[in-house]
Amino acid sequence: MSERRSNPLEGAFPLRKDERTWGPVALFGNSASAAVATWCFIIGGYVGNFLPAGQGTIVMVSGMLLGMFFVFLACVPIGARYGLEAVLSTKSPLGARGSYFALVLLFVSTLGWNTLLIIFCGRAGAEILISSDLLPESSRTATQIAVGLIGLAIVWFVLRGGPGTLRNVGPVVAVAVLVLAAFIIGLIVHQLGWSAILNARPAAPTGDNLLDYMLGVELLVATGFSWWPYVGAMVRLGSSTKKAIVPVASGLGMAVSIVCLIGLYSVLAVPESGGDPTTFLVQLGGLAFGLPALAFIMLANIGSTMVGAYAAALALKQEPAISRRLPWNAATGLALAASAVVLVFLATPFFDNFGTFLALSGVLFGPLCGIQIADFYFVRRQELDVRGLYVGKPGSAYWYVGGINLVGFLSLAAGVGTYLLLLDPITFEASGPFAYTTASIPATLVSLVLYVLLSPLLKCRRRAGEQQEVASSTKMRPTGT
Repeated sequence: MSERRSNPLEGAFPLRKDERTWGPVALFGNSASAAVATWCFIIGGYVGNFLPAGQGTIVMVSGMLLGMFFVFLACVPIGARYGLEAVLSTKSPLGARGSYFALVLLFVSTLGWNTLLIIFCGRAGAEILISSDLLPESSRTATQIAVGLIGLAIVWFVLRGGPGTLRNVGPVVAVAVLVLAAFIIGLIVHQLGWSAILNARPAAPTGDNLLDYMLGVELLVATGFSWWPYVGAMVRLGSSTKKAIVPVASGLGMAVSIVCLIGLYSVLAVPESGGDPTTFLVQLGGLAFGLPALAFIMLANIGSTMVGAYAAALALKQEPAISRRLPWNAATGLALAASAVVLVFLATPFFDNFGTFLALSGVLFGPLCGIQIADFYFVRRQELDVRGLYVGKPGSAYWYVGGINLVGFLSLAAGVGTYLLLLDPITFEASGPFAYTTASIPATLVSLVLYVLLSPLLKCRRRAGEQQEVASSTKMRPTGT
């Protein structure tokens, strides 16, 4: 209990009502701060490969909100009602030991997103220094790495204050980056002309209009699913489900959709940019316009990296045994050190395969949301045994078979298989009814339905576990009592 008293927001215990101090402003600010970053440029750029400006703009909003709908069902009621982080809540559908799968998935996901942000941060910083003639062009690669490492150090230093720092810093960063994002969109439209953007054709359409549209939707749905770690980490700090929905949906859904338009319009107007406006902002608007825009990129990426590192560190500390041995500063340092290694040694191959990384969010997070929804709403009837989440031993509420819920993993595997049948996440080659269904949504629904159908096995296993626990306690009872 000393850990709860000293740092309840950073430990493994569920938060009490009086410990949930984030109001709507803090939730919106940190949601927007997490979402608004240069990954939006790449997402928008990928959509611009398939869709023109008009259809792409519609897809940005509809696809994102569709993916987030399932994430909300999976994370928000559990987090807001019980004060639980997302990984801990997966012990119910995956098992006491099976939840380590969700921990690894969250850590790898936030590692990927944070690494992408820091790569962009380094590129923007290098462009500022070189365009200002402070450094020669020959130093670009080394400068990108150095600026990225400095950005990681700043994030670690700020996160030493824990969630309290995020609550205060997040809204300020969010307002600043949204204003600068609007500035960049205005600059692009003003300099290149709205008619040129509107009439530009997609860079790499498939030739099938319906398939192109659904590929765009799939990219945004997968992006919505990728917010699972961020939503799970933030909503536990809010006071109620009702008060969390609108701020988080606005911050992660609408804000990111708007900023993705920068990438969409950039790739349509300047195809060789790939959606990244850092490649032409200085040439487009000169130093007076380009440098503030590049500064936005650095600020936005540091803000988003803070939330991602917080989510990863919090997930690491959800296991009480780990939490006792891993101080908060060490947990955040570990999360950021992994990004530093990729930045120094693997930046180029990682950046070149970002599309595959994005698609994998739909492959895995969609089915994970499916089994969470099925377990919480249809099997548990919105009731969790909170004590059972912390008792990882035979006979406990979520032990199942060897600490693993086989029903959960079977349902998860079925969802992943469904996705792969509909869309190859590496080549983006679609098959079957993908053009009518997407891949992430059927994968999520298959996992959800199969989990519900197999749920009677969970009840049988629970009864067997209860009988074992009763038998064990009876055996240990002193004779004659």
